Amino acid sequence: MNGPPKPKTSAEPSSRWIWPFELKERLGEGGMGVVYRARYVVKDIDVAVKMLPDDVTNPVVLARFEREVELLKSLQHPNIVRSFGGVCEDKRRFYAMELMSGGSLEDMLQERGKLPWELVIEYGKQMCAALDYLHKNGVIHRDLKPANFLIDQQGTLKLSDFGLASVLASRRITTAGKTAGTLLYMAPEQIRGGDITPQTDLYALGCVLFELLTGKPPYVGETPAATMHMHCRADVPRITPLALDCPAALEQLVMQLLAKEPADRPTDALTVARQLGLVTSRVTVVSKPRPIDSDSFKRSPSSSRSTEESQYKETRDLERVVSGRASKWPLLLSLLCIAGLLVWGFGLQETAAKAARAEELWVEALQSEHALVQVNALQSLGKLPNLKEPSIDAVTEVLEDTNQAPEVRIAAARSLGAMGHQARTVTPMLHRLWNQEPDQELRAQSHDAIQRIQSDQGTTRHRWLMILCVIVVLAVGGYVGWHNYGDTLLQESRRPHGS
Repeated sequence: MNGPPKPKTSAEPSSRWIWPFELKERLGEGGMGVVYRARYVVKDIDVAVKMLPDDVTNPVVLARFEREVELLKSLQHPNIVRSFGGVCEDKRRFYAMELMSGGSLEDMLQERGKLPWELVIEYGKQMCAALDYLHKNGVIHRDLKPANFLIDQQGTLKLSDFGLASVLASRRITTAGKTAGTLLYMAPEQIRGGDITPQTDLYALGCVLFELLTGKPPYVGETPAATMHMHCRADVPRITPLALDCPAALEQLVMQLLAKEPADRPTDALTVARQLGLVTSRVTVVSKPRPIDSDSFKRSPSSSRSTEESQYKETRDLERVVSGRASKWPLLLSLLCIAGLLVWGFGLQETAAKAARAEELWVEALQSEHALVQVNALQSLGKLPNLKEPSIDAVTEVLEDTNQAPEVRIAAARSLGAMGHQARTVTPMLHRLWNQEPDQELRAQSHDAIQRIQSDQGTTRHRWLMILCVIVVLAVGGYVGWHNYGDTLLQESRRPHGS
């Protein structure tokens, strides 16, 4: 005996044998499940086995895994990882697939930073071949990213991880589940909860190609919410500032793939493959360097002296003005006060416009089928000032919807609490949840939201009082400065000219 057995984690199988496979080592985790290197004992060859841990009971996760097994059985393409079948019965859920020994594009990025554009074009064609096959068979992958493109010993690229793939007739299976898709590669329509189409995969393809060419994804915010906002609203970034040798035609194609509206993207993956094939190494000069003014090197000494004398005269004139009898500081003070008020007012107006656009985006994101998108949208709404009543109602509806995932409802309660005085009208509903909701954590968050709303009412009044004081101080300062300046001018006008 070697002592008591070690307790197994949820990611470990109950046995190293899943007949007819012998599990050897853990290779990593996919979108759902753990992947192992295994030996197929019948033919004594190594394969990859993907399986769910025994303790997974979430019905949505189980349904996704079973669908992935069935889906892979029907997919046969040189650029898609080949499946050898699997089992989904009782607590045994696994399937075997070909072992890809060349790593993934994610591994390649970690090693090299970014890839040559010629290699990106070659890989891009293979990606398009896989997507064209999927889309023609009514399948949308929905989770394209460098880690899901594997490489075999011959250097062929193969698409894997179909746990989130959707058949056109059954898109809504992820409604109550965990995060679907990676935010760094998620299309705007996915974030907003819109229709998922082949163009959704093409957007993710554009994100992947951008990262392969530059070494980083196109949109990376400081928070998940910021990243989602960039996908939906930020301008499409350029590639050439980060990859100077990238052909202009390739950059334009990637920018088209990253279009915000699906209708503005290429029609299909086959079209993208054809455009990739047309890219050449010809570099287009966008702008000519500005010519150097040769006259600046030919100035005569006399012209130089003349310039110096002119500058000296202007300096003396300026000194005379500054040292004059009538002081200008009151006028400057008043002008500064007025300018401060104008800048502050314009700043408030611009901030309000940005907040309104952000509010519209996050309310749309509440309709997403992805829990992570909803949670981040709720967090962002809680931070926005001056929310409209329909936006607060939308958050309230999420909180009261018992079909929502628990983490989404908890995030909704936190969002209402963060809104403070703005959400005072929903306090009775929060009281009801605090008293009747069976979920203990949601009850606690409802109670916390009530306290935050009540404590914020005084803070809001103090904030507006402070703003009013600032306005009064600036206005009085401007008036006093202008009045003093007028008195000074009047005194100067009465003084004899010869003095």
